[in-house]
Amino acid sequence: RAPFYMLIEVSGSNEEHDSAKLTGFLEHVMESGMVTDGTLAADSTQMAGVWRIREGISEALSKAGAVYKYDISLPLPQLYQLVEDMRARLADEQANVVAFGHIGDGNLHLNISTPAKSQQVFDKIEPWVFEWTREKRGSVSAEHGVGTMKPQYLHMSKSGETIALMKQLKAVMDPNGILNPYKVLPA
Repeated sequence: RAPFYMLIEVSGSNEEHDSAKLTGFLEHVMESGMVTDGTLAADSTQMAGVWRIREGISEALSKAGAVYKYDISLPLPQLYQLVEDMRARLADEQANVVAFGHIGDGNLHLNISTPAKSQQVFDKIEPWVFEWTREKRGSVSAEHGVGTMKPQYLHMSKSGETIALMKQLKAVMDPNGILNPYKVLPA
């Protein structure tokens, strides 16, 4: 069992060139000891199987009970630190803290599963997770947007001026307020 698993997918205009580059990279990281094991998909069916494992993480967690999900972005040096700090914060709770994300853009999908919904666990997570993210100069919203759950925390990663500009743009582009009502911007 490894502490981290990485999924790399390459796609370019020259398959032979791309394959040679990937092979060279894999040889380098294996020889250096940064990577200890791996699987290389031989075809699209195997590649789809690997992606199914990655995409099944959230579903697997939900089978264990309640899941608290957060989609944030962080500077790469802090990307995994949130997981470790959250584990320490919830050490006295029956909580499983896992994460997956995108190394390329610092997007982290933080998932905390518990046997059942717990206000005590929730209160330990929020607003702490957003405060922690702000301290690390991250964003409380990443790939999946602000939605309806995070507008009240948007100020933790966007300045008042930025939020005002966002509201002005929204008013110009959606004067009747019919596009994504009650989402993204705080009231």
